[in-house]
Amino acid sequence: MTGCSGAGDDPAMRPTPGTAGGTQSPTPQGWFAVAPALLQLTEVAAASFGGELWVVGGLDTRGQAARDVQVYDPDMDTWEPGPELLDPLHHTALVAAPDGLLLIGGYRGPGFDAPSAQVWRLDSATGDWQEAPPLPEPRAAGAAAWDGEQIVYAGGVGSDLRVRDDVFALRGDVWTRVAALRAPREHLGAASDGNGRVWFLGGRRGDLSTNTGVVDILRDGQITHGPSLPTPRGGAAAFWSSETGACLIGGEAASGTFSTVECVDAAGEVRTLPAMAQPRHGLGVAVVDGIAYAALGGPTPGLSSTAIVEALALEALASD
Repeated sequence: MTGCSGAGDDPAMRPTPGTAGGTQSPTPQGWFAVAPALLQLTEVAAASFGGELWVVGGLDTRGQAARDVQVYDPDMDTWEPGPELLDPLHHTALVAAPDGLLLIGGYRGPGFDAPSAQVWRLDSATGDWQEAPPLPEPRAAGAAAWDGEQIVYAGGVGSDLRVRDDVFALRGDVWTRVAALRAPREHLGAASDGNGRVWFLGGRRGDLSTNTGVVDILRDGQITHGPSLPTPRGGAAAFWSSETGACLIGGEAASGTFSTVECVDAAGEVRTLPAMAQPRHGLGVAVVDGIAYAALGGPTPGLSSTAIVEALALEALASD
C-alpha cells in the first residue's frame, strides 16, 4: 500500500491515473482531481485491493442506503461497478487482508437504528460476497485496519445505539476483544503500518459538539496515547504511508466540513499535509501505489454527497 509508483522523479509529471500515460499538474494544494465515481454517495468505505481503489456502500442524496460497489483503476482513470452487496449498508469498515477484502459492520438500510454484526468477505474466485465470522456484537461507524497479522476493529455504535470503546481482533475465525480505546467514540479513522501498529484517530461520542482529536495507538494488545491532532472532528477517514505516518482526512463539525489532513508519525510528531480542494465528511480514503485517493463524501454537514475523487502523490512529501 505504500510502494512508489515508479512514474518518475517529478511528482508533477507522474502519469495522472487514467490518462493512459498523460500528465496533469497537481492543484496548488497538492491534490489533483481524477475521474469522478459512478455514483454520488456519502458515508462510504474504501480500501486498496488488487491495485485498485474499492468504494463500498454508502448513502445517496435521498438518504437511501446503497448496495453498490465502485472500483477505480488508477492506470486507466476509469470506474466500473463491482459485485453488489447482499444488503444495503452504510457506515461500514472495509479492509484488505491477505485472504481477501472484508466489509465489517455498518447500518442496514436507510436509518441509523440497525447496526449489524455481519462481516462479508469478497471471494476472489467467484467475485461474490460470502459470509465471514461476525463481530461479537453489532457495530456501525467504527473503524478497522489490517495490522500485518490480523484485522482489528474499534469503537462504533452498538445495538442499543450507545457508543463503544471496544477493540476487537479477528484471529483465525474468531473475533476477540483485545483492548479498549481511552474513551468510547464513533466516526473515527483507523490506519496501520502493517507491522503490528494501528492508529485510531479522531471521532466523536455523539453529536458534532463531541468531536475529538484523540489518537490511540494499539500494539501488542496494548493501547497507548499518541499526541492529539490539532483539529477535533468526526466523520473523517484515515490512511497510513511511510512518508507521512498515520493521517486523518476530512470530517465535519457544526461549523462545516473539513479539507484538513493531519498526520502523526511513529516518533509522535504531528504534521499537516496539503488540504483537499473539496472539504468533505463521510468520505473513503486508501493508498494505491503511493498515491492517496480521497473518494466521495458529503461537502456539507449532515446528508449531502458528491462523486468527487482527489489524489495526492505521497512520495513527493517524504522530504517536506
